[in-house]
Amino acid sequence: MAVAAYVLVRCRGATEGKIAEIIRRQPHVRRVDTVFGDYDIIAYLEFEELPSSFSVAELHNIVTEEIRKVEGVSSTSTHIVTKKFTD
Repeated sequence: MAVAAYVLVRCRGATEGKIAEIIRRQPHVRRVDTVFGDYDIIAYLEFEELPSSFSVAELHNIVTEEIRKVEGVSSTSTHIVTKKFTD
């Protein structure tokens, strides 16, 4: 079973384009969009083939170590998908 999450990212200054490009290159990131509103970027992460040892802690580590540490990121909010609806 796959695990997916949306990560909403707030950026400092006009850095969202640069940050979006950096996030786009991270493992498990399937889509990155810049948006207007409370957040500047929405990234979609998906883990298709999960090792038996996978846990939410691993997702937490990816967000804190690979996204939050990008220069210009001021905060993130992670939302784990509970049910995926498709066309």
